[in-house]
Amino acid sequence: AVLWFAREVFPLIREKLSVNFYIVGSKVTEEIKALEQPGNGIVVKGFVSEEELSELYRTCRLVVVPLRYGAGVKGKVVEPIVTTSVGSEGIPGVEDVLLVEDQPEAFADTVVKTYSDTEKLRELAEKTQSYIRDHFSIDAAWEVIREDFE
Repeated sequence: AVLWFAREVFPLIREKLSVNFYIVGSKVTEEIKALEQPGNGIVVKGFVSEEELSELYRTCRLVVVPLRYGAGVKGKVVEPIVTTSVGSEGIPGVEDVLLVEDQPEAFADTVVKTYSDTEKLRELAEKTQSYIRDHFSIDAAWEVIREDFE
């Protein structure tokens, strides 16, 4: 996913926006590490602490999750993001909170338009917070299992 995004999508974004692409996650391969080159906007962070992750979320406008394959619900894909149809699989009501694109040009275009539209970003963030409360909060979990305890 990272290689596809870095090679096929990010160059299209960089044509229009001077932004960085932060690669965050454990088990970063040598091929992924090699993506970071001076001046190309790709920053390989690898594993980060909770504090560092919080800081990235606080300072970045948009998250991309360019998954290319996988199964089940992607628990990390519930935030203001652009993802692929694979990244949105198994998430009910996804069309209200995620921007889904599978083709490089469309993915890049959606990132550029959304990144540049602070009102759209605010709207997505509000919808995401509502979505998390409705589907992933303790209260939402209790609603699912309430019958089992009554």
